[in-house]
Amino acid sequence: MPDKILIGIIDDDPLVREEIIFLLHTHADEFELAFEAGSIGQFFEVLQMDEKPDVLLLDISLAAQNSLSQIGKLKQLLPQTKVVIITGHTEPEFLMDALQNGAHGYFLKSSRPERILEVIRETYRGGAFIEPRLASSLLGHFRQPKDTSPTPISVREGVERLKHKFGLNPREIQVAQGLAGGMAYKEIAVEHNIGLNTVRHYVKSLYKKLGISGKQELVDLLNREP
Repeated sequence: MPDKILIGIIDDDPLVREEIIFLLHTHADEFELAFEAGSIGQFFEVLQMDEKPDVLLLDISLAAQNSLSQIGKLKQLLPQTKVVIITGHTEPEFLMDALQNGAHGYFLKSSRPERILEVIRETYRGGAFIEPRLASSLLGHFRQPKDTSPTPISVREGVERLKHKFGLNPREIQVAQGLAGGMAYKEIAVEHNIGLNTVRHYVKSLYKKLGISGKQELVDLLNREP
């Protein structure tokens, strides 16, 4: 076992990187910075490093790129590295997507910064950290009864009603129908031959127009009486 835990950071916010690096330096007997990068591209440029990180801290939103789809590739290149997502996104969909893509942890930047050291330790030792305030939403996802989604007819009728009430555009309508029908982001992307990031964009605009923050709220909205 190495004397120190090697840390990699990929985040396009230099202030976030500086804050984490400062915390690592204050515990230099335990942690060591392997590299820092502002994008996935920069990371690939420095990949030929001698010492691979034990734990990689990865932001979700990197400029115009969503990094979650890159986790699989990162793990292929660094099979021994544990990936911890550090983000401001509190939506359960992002948490589920991160875990499904192979992340080992999910840390919110709004938490106390020094807690990231506890997360690194826990993940390095084989644990899996999930932000406590999001844990209940994760449990709720698995506990949902299978028949909570509206029938296909009510989905179409409900979305049509929301279309006129909130001025939804055609792509938002497709995304709303897919989500309400139980489809994952990737399935919606394949169904309509669009990119995953495009789906995420329209999910965000759809939720903003409807004043909701998650899929279950969309289902509840569709099930309400006109």
